[in-house]
Amino acid sequence: MKKTVAIALLTIFALPLFAANDAMLSYYQRQAVTQGRNAKQDRMFASALARDVASWVRTNETSPEIKTALLMQADYHLRAQEYAQALLAVYQVRFYFPSTQDISLLSSHIETIMDKLNRGQKAEALKLLAVDTSGIEALDGRKATLLISLVRSQLEDIYEPVCALFEDFFEQYPQYTQTDKILLMYGDWHRQNNNFLAAVLEYQKVYELYPGTVYKAASLRMTADVYASNLKEYEMAANLYEQVLKQYPDSAERGTVYKHLAMMQENRKEYESALAYYDKAIKELAGQPTVAEAWQGKADVFAKTKQYRAAYNTLLQGAETVSSAEASYVAMLSQAAEVANRRLKEPALETAALEKILLAYPQTHQAPKFMYEAAIAYEKQEKQPKAIELYKRIIIHYPTDKYAGKAQSRLGRLERD
Repeated sequence: MKKTVAIALLTIFALPLFAANDAMLSYYQRQAVTQGRNAKQDRMFASALARDVASWVRTNETSPEIKTALLMQADYHLRAQEYAQALLAVYQVRFYFPSTQDISLLSSHIETIMDKLNRGQKAEALKLLAVDTSGIEALDGRKATLLISLVRSQLEDIYEPVCALFEDFFEQYPQYTQTDKILLMYGDWHRQNNNFLAAVLEYQKVYELYPGTVYKAASLRMTADVYASNLKEYEMAANLYEQVLKQYPDSAERGTVYKHLAMMQENRKEYESALAYYDKAIKELAGQPTVAEAWQGKADVFAKTKQYRAAYNTLLQGAETVSSAEASYVAMLSQAAEVANRRLKEPALETAALEKILLAYPQTHQAPKFMYEAAIAYEKQEKQPKAIELYKRIIIHYPTDKYAGKAQSRLGRLERD
């Protein structure tokens, strides 16, 4: 019976994938046949094994058996139902051993993990696994890129393990040439996981301990962002923002500082001041993708003060400055259409905004929605032929979309009238 259990477990968890020569690693492999009395105990035991193997990995990174250990760690995380942590272990294998053979070895692990992740986590995992690691020869560079990609992935449930990877990196590579950048990313990781004071700690470390860093202004601005958005300590935030503007007058951070000052003033209902800062941000950020946020912020202030026509015009004006960026262009014009519909009650302005979207980006995934809304707005203007044309386009080109059924219903009513 024991032999059968052992064989089954080794099959399920793919252990051992390689023969482990290290005594401690071999010991962890043999624990695959040990089971808890119930499912909960077994998960707890597997989680403890995964942590132990992770500790072995951190102290034996130059071992030829590091790949075996990481895959073992992934298997134990799977057994413990810690799917994000299993993905993290597999990702390290894929990152450090990018050969075709190694990636092929990971396919079954990745498939198993992906089946267990929710839709949001799955999307982030796919982006993570798509990171290009080719051309990075030095191990410190590979590890730095791995850390940056993990922060940008915004995966959940791996906060502590990733913190451990950061701390190991700083210990192993104290002379790394871009440590200041990695510290900022570490701060971002803390902030994403709601450890706001720890984020401030890392941001300030860059400002105070790296006198030659190119991120002086950025570290101050990022510290201010935490005080403004997360800690709600507005005076501290304002002082730090002003410090950036005074000490670094030529910094690329100025536009972002103005935008964030505007957002802070908007949150405090200081609308006149917010508008002034948004105008400065728009000027500083001209030609950059983030200028869209400043335009939208300015429109939001107009909407909050019930200046709806100014909000509408601001969104149209802002959209034209980012016309080559589909997401921003579509977002601003659809927001303008909503203002025209719900606030101004002017269907002609609504159709004007929606038609701009459909003309510039006819293949946008929201095309059926925008065509349907434009058709209804045309109906309100008693322009039935235009409405009928749009309803037919939805039915013909998007027959399986939910708006096709709605369009068919309204089209039938119009043709009967």
